[in-house]
Amino acid sequence: MNIDTILASIDRKELAEVALGFGNVGSPTGLEGEMGEALFQWLAEQGFSPRKMEAAPGRHNVVAVLKGTGGGKNLIFNAHIDTKYGAPEDVWSAGELLPEYVRAWMEGDLIYGQGVFNDKGPLTATLFAARAIKDSGVKLKGNLYITAVVGEIGTAPIDEFQGSRYLGKGFGARHLVDHGINADFALVAECTNFSKTWAQCGCAYFQITARGAGFYTPFIPRPTARADSPNAVVQMAQVINALEDWADIYIERDQVDFGGGVIKPNVSVGAIRGGLPWKIGNAVGRCSIYLDVRIPPGKNPLYVQTEIEKVIAETGVDVEITPYMTRRGYIAEGHEPLTDSIENAHQAVFGKPTETIFTPITSMWRDMNIFNEVGIPSATYGPSYTKSFSQGQESDAIHIDDLLNASKVYAQVAMDICNTDAD
Repeated sequence: MNIDTILASIDRKELAEVALGFGNVGSPTGLEGEMGEALFQWLAEQGFSPRKMEAAPGRHNVVAVLKGTGGGKNLIFNAHIDTKYGAPEDVWSAGELLPEYVRAWMEGDLIYGQGVFNDKGPLTATLFAARAIKDSGVKLKGNLYITAVVGEIGTAPIDEFQGSRYLGKGFGARHLVDHGINADFALVAECTNFSKTWAQCGCAYFQITARGAGFYTPFIPRPTARADSPNAVVQMAQVINALEDWADIYIERDQVDFGGGVIKPNVSVGAIRGGLPWKIGNAVGRCSIYLDVRIPPGKNPLYVQTEIEKVIAETGVDVEITPYMTRRGYIAEGHEPLTDSIENAHQAVFGKPTETIFTPITSMWRDMNIFNEVGIPSATYGPSYTKSFSQGQESDAIHIDDLLNASKVYAQVAMDICNTDAD
């Protein structure tokens, strides 16, 4: 059977329906159990023999293998099942739990919902690619691993938020490679606007804490220099301004051109805590901010800590700085057979070369870093997503044809890599 016949068997309507269905299964990071069960059931119904790999209580990766006949290279399809939003407390991060954050819907040729573009749409595209190959009866030489993991999105335990519920940023992928899933290459399916990258940022999370004194409001001394204020929130305002100024310099100074695009490591104050909303009759005695710093590939994630300490010292505010999550970024070595295969498959589907990857995509952290860290050359490639007006507001959406085309590319890459003779 030729490749065109295999690709033609990928059903556009069914692909959209399955992606939509998965998009309506809630799975915020740490709470992926229902989605894991739904995916396991779907794979079993399609004739795979899936298994669950429990990474933590109630959180399991799902793995299926399309076994080869032997003598070929092995390939991992990887995607994640956790979503960025969905828990009630996420309103404090998102600002508002918009419909696209918690559900999915279809209008015409577009599927809406953040859970679909990140990452259940690309996941579904890998599933249909693997099923098309399996149902064709064509035997690959190497193994094709279909993997869906928990905990890709950037959560980390801190303060009272402890335990496995808060483990993210590669947690599921790390469990995968630490427990027997190995291959010659890994293709991480994420939305990339049909461009490819083999490089990704690392990141570090820092807790920065200032301490004041609980002066009763009528006794707060004024005027007082802001850095000397007894109110830790006022002190922290000086720290935030200084860090924002530093970030403007850092993102340009530490950018990396890796030959396939540019990485610009960004910085964000992701949270702030200080005082008690129901008890505000005094200056705040303690205030913490939580800083997300993206780290260029090849750099120790803590190399920025010295800079942060210096920047804050210049404000005159005395703080405690605690790193509480670090991940390294990588530029893949030996990726060429995979990235060449992606390029060839893309051109076969679209009739033109891939475009240079969008800088914010390379400047993210994705699970490909885990694979590259353990010596499995990895690249990321996937469909586009767009903003479109629906249900009274602009929302994120994926075009069904983009999912279909991504699935066709994935299938061709699997046929190519897994039929390449092993060394």
